[in-house]
Amino acid sequence: MRIPFLSLKPEGRPGAGHRSRPRAVPALTIGALVAAALVPLTVGQASAGTPTTYAETPESVNLALLPGAVASAKSQRMTAPAATYAPANAIDVFVHNGWTSNYASVGGGYDPTQDWFQVKLASPAPVYEVFSRWTSPAKPTEYDLQVSTDADCQTWATVTHVVNPADKDSQVIDRKDPISCVRMQATATTSTTGYTLNEFELWSGPKPPPTVGQIIPVPVQQTAGTGQPFELTATSRIVVSSSALAATAEVLAGYLRPATGFVLPVVTGSATASDVALSTGPVSGIPADKADEGYSLTVSSAGAKIVAPQAHGLFNGFVSLRQLLPAAINSPATGVGPWTAQPITVLDYPRYAHRGLQLDPARNFMTVAEIRSMIDQLAALKGDRLHLHLSDSQSWRLEIKGYPALDGTGCNGSGCIAGFYTQEDFKGLVKYAADRFIELVPELEGPAHATAAVRSLGGVAVMGCQGQTQTDRFCTNPHDPASERALAFWRDAIAQLAAISPAPIVHIGGDEAIGMPHEDYKWWIGQMESIVNNNGKRMMGWNPALEGYAPGTTSINHYWSDYTGGGPPLIKPEWFNQGRSVITTPEWNAYLDFGYDGSPGRTPRTELDKAYSWDPEWVWEKYRNVWAQPAYGGPKAEDIIGIEAPIWGEQMRGLATNEFMVFPRLAGILEKAWSPKVLTQDYDAYVQRLSVAGPRWAFANVNYGSIAQVNWTPESMGTVTHFGVDRTVSNAPLGRLAAGSTPPGEFTAAIDWGDGSAAETAAIAARDYVASQRQGRSLMTVSGSHTYPVDGVYHGTVTYSRQGQTWIVPFVATAVPSCTTMMTGTHQGPFTVSSGVACLDGATVSGPVNVAAGAGLYASGSVVRGPVTASGAGNVLLCGTTVSGPVSVTGRTRVWIGNQNGECAPTTVQGPVTVRSSVGQVTVDGATVAGPLVVQNNTGSTIVSGNHISGPLSCTGNSPAPTNAGQPNSASGPKTGQCAGL
Repeated sequence: MRIPFLSLKPEGRPGAGHRSRPRAVPALTIGALVAAALVPLTVGQASAGTPTTYAETPESVNLALLPGAVASAKSQRMTAPAATYAPANAIDVFVHNGWTSNYASVGGGYDPTQDWFQVKLASPAPVYEVFSRWTSPAKPTEYDLQVSTDADCQTWATVTHVVNPADKDSQVIDRKDPISCVRMQATATTSTTGYTLNEFELWSGPKPPPTVGQIIPVPVQQTAGTGQPFELTATSRIVVSSSALAATAEVLAGYLRPATGFVLPVVTGSATASDVALSTGPVSGIPADKADEGYSLTVSSAGAKIVAPQAHGLFNGFVSLRQLLPAAINSPATGVGPWTAQPITVLDYPRYAHRGLQLDPARNFMTVAEIRSMIDQLAALKGDRLHLHLSDSQSWRLEIKGYPALDGTGCNGSGCIAGFYTQEDFKGLVKYAADRFIELVPELEGPAHATAAVRSLGGVAVMGCQGQTQTDRFCTNPHDPASERALAFWRDAIAQLAAISPAPIVHIGGDEAIGMPHEDYKWWIGQMESIVNNNGKRMMGWNPALEGYAPGTTSINHYWSDYTGGGPPLIKPEWFNQGRSVITTPEWNAYLDFGYDGSPGRTPRTELDKAYSWDPEWVWEKYRNVWAQPAYGGPKAEDIIGIEAPIWGEQMRGLATNEFMVFPRLAGILEKAWSPKVLTQDYDAYVQRLSVAGPRWAFANVNYGSIAQVNWTPESMGTVTHFGVDRTVSNAPLGRLAAGSTPPGEFTAAIDWGDGSAAETAAIAARDYVASQRQGRSLMTVSGSHTYPVDGVYHGTVTYSRQGQTWIVPFVATAVPSCTTMMTGTHQGPFTVSSGVACLDGATVSGPVNVAAGAGLYASGSVVRGPVTASGAGNVLLCGTTVSGPVSVTGRTRVWIGNQNGECAPTTVQGPVTVRSSVGQVTVDGATVAGPLVVQNNTGSTIVSGNHISGPLSCTGNSPAPTNAGQPNSASGPKTGQCAGL
């Protein structure tokens, strides 16, 4: 039997006000009070060996991107490096470079109206649409769009004449005959700067619209479905194909339980329509080298199903599913649903394996809890590396046994936070991150940026070279005994770090050794590489550390910029000609401690568009003012293994300042790391995707920068609040609204308590956006105090208003706690509830049930083949349930036995029922009792109504006296005491 009262919906929904009658009926779980109707529907689940496939549908293709297509032009700017302006740049997807004509000759006898740009297709094909992206004002005022059908593209026909093209110019030519070449032939211009053509796209059909949606990073492929949405309900489960997935599934369920209040048990078996099914198996369309993290996700009214070759892929698919649910799913407090996701299919896998964030606790100590919070937010954007900068001149933050002076007491200016991580702390962070498929990349900095370590290990006199005055570096002179003392320490430190860090990479810093003899520096790096390798790890260092790597080693080049403190440039093609793996961290685009939108921070500022408008294959070299790839030959696309965004800690203090500087910009940087290049070039589409991410951060209590450049989507959540035996709600949060684009001072609010009382105005508590203080807009929370007339479940609303707009947010007030254990199916008794709240949903228990003091039992649509005994504080609910034996309840907080005022099927007790000494409400209504019913010495409101009793009805010592709520009881024996007239 399906639990009837699980189908209760709030009587109000956003957009419609209501006033509901009080309901003196509990629900099986808090979240179930507002769950949508549950329709049992069995759905298939892919087994471990069953591939998930996607039907291929004809798609419009950018013919200019197909292998073999060649771009050329009549002229080209030749200022070094000439590759910066090559025609090929206009068909490489990256919209921030392109072809630039020979504008230096304008006015010197050169006629720019004769310039042309063309693409020869890999093979002749129909062309439907031509899309051009220009840089104003470097574009023609008029041009002819021409096509050629002959093999060598010698004969041209004009298909359209374009006047005053837009910067984003689209021309439909719909040529169905095979076209060999397409040309832009300039015919007029008022520009003296020639032309800059960023993109020239040739589409076989209509150019697809920008990809928006709710998922960040944008997936490789997503297709909206049809039909009713998937809904997470009180009976939802996480169904895994193998018990080996249970640990991962528990982590995932843990992200959904707080907001929903649902138990969400992890089980094996067949999935139903309300379940989330996780199964491992091959997925067609995922490249072999992406199988570790790729996944497919199918969401429909038949359920949510994630299939992936590996568990990491299941985690990634779950991250996407979570983004499809309401933003309030990220709330740590229980809220009102419905928790629905629209139908969709997704096929997805990452562009790069390394997608990282770097935190700097060396100069801005962060607690273990704060690091965990950042891990959760990194995982929510499919990041998989957390780089911890654990030492710098200001402090050394990791315990190294045998060196007690490295105690984390160093500081970084005013307000600096002291502290360090024990090795047990670090191992705990490693485990927490690993459970979310994130590797911790630890960094211990040398040879420079080392004042704290040098000082703690004896100072410059011990660790510095002979005559050295700088305090921020170890000795790197191979002929000075201090170098051996320093390396002896590093052998010990790296060995201890390697023992507690299972990740394959150890980062040794290595940058900004300003003034250090370069050959000495390279010798030191080589020594560190040997130490790291001898401990079974792969080394990574900031450039120019790679100059000290031994040939043929696997050490990683962490490329950030060619900073030499004003000296001659170090960057050279040799940095990128060794075939070394590269992590790109361009200072110009990816440094998150650089200010934005009026916030404090280093300069030049990195606004939202700048943090997104780049590509790792085309990096701006900040200190040389050139594109690194054409100027220096790298980083090479084939060597790039990932992207990392650092937030240095000099100006940070604690978690909140880090959050403000990291979010929202990290979302775009990680999208660059995850999503296909072709989908990460449209900034406007990205901003639309980002608009739905803000409410997620707001509900997760993340201090994100709610900048005006994004029209943040409003999202709301009503809470589930509890009252005690006095039926009073005291200053309880009732409704929350995320509206990051609008100051909270522009809103008003009113509360309808849902019990027929008059609505009342209410204050809104919120934190407004103050960029100068690194403060983002918070949720707008409405709280209130109220005493309800009787026990029950009440559905109220909070109405937010602004300039004629209203947001009506339903909330629930109840005395019913949520389930901690959910049971369905058949179970052998006896069954003892020793703690928490056990919920029997259509279950059968073959044997007696005993409920200990402080524990609770809710049974609906269930069968208990034995007696039920409960004593001590806690709640007992028997709704639509059959008990084969006596029911004895003593000293409980609340008791409900029966039909619950028609909200569920009647309860049958095949034996006597005794309810004694309860302190809260006692309700026995619409029940069938095969024996005496005794109600005695209860001190809360007591209702005995509409029961059928095969024996006497006895009520004594209850205060107040019981009532029958207008529904007489029938009894085959006498009605005595306080129930004589009932």
